[in-house]
Amino acid sequence: MSWSSFYHTASRVFHEYPSWSKSVVVCTIISGGGLAAYSDTRSAYSDNGDQFPKKKVVVLGTGWAGTSFVKSMKNSSYDIHVVSPRNYFAFTPLLPSVTCGTVEARSIVEPIRNISRKSGLDVQFSEAECYKIDPKNNKVYCRASHDKKLGGTEEFSLDYDYLVIAMGARSNTFNTPGVEEHAYFLKEVEDAQRIRHKVINLFERASLPCVPVEEKKRLLSFVIVGGGPTGVEFAAELYDFVHEDLSKLYPSLKDHVKITLLEAGYHILNMFDKRITEFAEEKFKRDGIDVKLGSMVVKVGEKEISSKERGSGEVATLPHGMVVWSTGIGARPEVVDFMKQLG
Repeated sequence: MSWSSFYHTASRVFHEYPSWSKSVVVCTIISGGGLAAYSDTRSAYSDNGDQFPKKKVVVLGTGWAGTSFVKSMKNSSYDIHVVSPRNYFAFTPLLPSVTCGTVEARSIVEPIRNISRKSGLDVQFSEAECYKIDPKNNKVYCRASHDKKLGGTEEFSLDYDYLVIAMGARSNTFNTPGVEEHAYFLKEVEDAQRIRHKVINLFERASLPCVPVEEKKRLLSFVIVGGGPTGVEFAAELYDFVHEDLSKLYPSLKDHVKITLLEAGYHILNMFDKRITEFAEEKFKRDGIDVKLGSMVVKVGEKEISSKERGSGEVATLPHGMVVWSTGIGARPEVVDFMKQLG
């Protein structure tokens, strides 16, 4: 069953079983760190057929889970309120392509208000982030997430009868020193745009006549941490971007570019068939992308990154102009706190 069909099935609880009275918690950490919780204490309808005020459904998140849930809701008997710091749904598999301009950012997003309008339901949306969930009192506490330049620190709370937690996940740093300060992540559209700007800025700086050759090489040394789908696809997109586009704009810098991929395991894409793994490794070898297997990153500095070899324990240091961190995901603090409250 796909995750889209999973949430379609879950949403049918609301309109096929209006007398549902139990608490149901569905954890979907594997699908991207989301968690859906449905909580109710009474029927949406009285025994004599009189209708109660509409039940309040709060959906946290506009990613795959939250958007699929809203799309599949067909019952107008509920007040639906979506809360998310981003007012759009993003097709995240294409984020690596956005970093290098293969795909424009606007091509992979759809405003959540358009999606809710197409559903035909009265869906309210608030651009805010949930910072606390209170399951005891059926409340969520939210904070406006607008650009800081706009000013204001608006906070509000929402009551709910049903709660869908689909906030997604955060990038897992494994508490590695320096990652938060010096590495780039690739989970949001804004991340992809920042990476693109950084790459171009590095080439511009390296092209200055006053920059020595060794510094040019450092600036144009790109290190990707993590040999999963995101890291591998970004490395491939970056290679194409450099050799098909940037090499024409900065011909004197082409030979100074180095792309390195660090993977703690013994193969990249190790979650896929062995033939796919071997093909990717051979392709990177032909392209000159340096794949270092069995390398665990222990520290990320402003200009250097240190990794430990799993076999020998030897620590090696690489200069870099940019580090992109794509080692997997972890649960958000708000979700962890919520789970603790549930016991």
